[in-house]
Amino acid sequence: MRWYSAPLLAVALIAVSIQTAVSVNSSTSAYTTRIATMLPKEARNNGKLGVVVKSLTSGETIYEHNAQSLFIPASNEKIITSVASLSLLKRDYRFKTEFYSGGGISKGVLHGGLYVKGYGDPTLSEPHIGFIIYQLKKRGITEIKDGITVDDSYFSRTRRAEGWKEEWTNDFYSPPISALSFNYNTIEVKVASSKSGQKPSVSIVPEGSGITIINNAVTSTKQGGLTTSWRDDQTIVVGGRIRPKSSVLLKIPVENPTLLTGNVFKNAIEEAGIKVSGPVVAGDVPRWATVFYTHFSDPLSAIITEYNKNSVNIIGENLLKTLGAEFKGAPGSWENGSSVISEFLNTIGIKDGFRVVDGSGLSLLNRVSPETLTDVLSYAYTNRIIASDFIDSLPIAGVDGTLKKRFRQSDVQGRVMAKTGYLNNVRALSGYVFTKQGDVLVFSILDNGRGWKTKEFQNSLLTELVGCCGTGTVGNSTIN
Repeated sequence: MRWYSAPLLAVALIAVSIQTAVSVNSSTSAYTTRIATMLPKEARNNGKLGVVVKSLTSGETIYEHNAQSLFIPASNEKIITSVASLSLLKRDYRFKTEFYSGGGISKGVLHGGLYVKGYGDPTLSEPHIGFIIYQLKKRGITEIKDGITVDDSYFSRTRRAEGWKEEWTNDFYSPPISALSFNYNTIEVKVASSKSGQKPSVSIVPEGSGITIINNAVTSTKQGGLTTSWRDDQTIVVGGRIRPKSSVLLKIPVENPTLLTGNVFKNAIEEAGIKVSGPVVAGDVPRWATVFYTHFSDPLSAIITEYNKNSVNIIGENLLKTLGAEFKGAPGSWENGSSVISEFLNTIGIKDGFRVVDGSGLSLLNRVSPETLTDVLSYAYTNRIIASDFIDSLPIAGVDGTLKKRFRQSDVQGRVMAKTGYLNNVRALSGYVFTKQGDVLVFSILDNGRGWKTKEFQNSLLTELVGCCGTGTVGNSTIN
């Protein structure tokens, strides 16, 4: 998961400690004029587009338009969540998952039930479960009596944030949030066709999910596709049509991530030869239970990289709720997590220009100004404690992450490190430009309402900025 930075980053970080002397010159003014003319005519007066570009070497504003206006940021919200988390939780923070015995371990038998309590780790997956079971066997456990109880009480049990659209419920990128999670709280439904007019075969990955399948699908040459819906939190209905001689893989969020985690654990434990007597149930760890093993995630510095490079929404929500639990008291919630982030922004001098609702940017109620985002990015760049981890986590233009397929074979490739953002009618891109002249620019482009047209402006602006400046100071140059 750890990603190692490109040589450009090392050069950029050296620039943090070497304050370049700058003087006014006409070339920077020329860039400002060209940027102003690039602004789409239809966006000059309608308030749908906001832009800020600043030099981190001089501290001067190169260009701004609607700098203080509030926009839906989409995944640019992850910039704020990342910087707050690295600053407050620190780079070496590790999420934990605790394993308790309800009545002690004697002669290989764990009495009183196994209790599993989650503390917000969003990264638990099959390799981790294999290591955890190894730890159980290492302690000589051959049987678990009285079943398995899964505890997600470290977070509030509200599964989706305010402002998430109902239509996103079945989309894998917006899974329900729990303090105990597995596989990003998603399953894969594999559907393979059979003879025309017959039901296809349907199976679920991971094995042992405990989810029942009702197969109402049919193999057919008629128009239509497959559908999935939940009858209850442990029963999924597969319907619709699949064409002969084909297979389909559907990735969907589960309804009950806590039980999914417990059922997968139980299945893996039994496959490892440890007998489990009793069901998987949700509940709280009793006060008399004893911790006998604690599993820790990778450090936050590595998790932030996965979060930003691939824009993994569940990581942001778990980070926000963890901030709430750590600094306001459990259970962590969207409300107390947002409060922690807002207080952090106030502490670093950002008093307004934002409204934090969730940690990933899915909520349509989030608001942020381009000025606020560039201020957060400037803080992160000049903060020696978090700078390397945060900058390393951003996608590199034409190289990796969500910018891998953009700016290839162009002057921008390798010179822009930025976070993308996308929702219906929301396009956002904010980050850093390492110019050919040796300057480091911070920028934010937020658009609400222009759709795909914004991408053209982003491309043109960044191409221009790569050749920008190096010396010079410029003030506000917004045109109307």
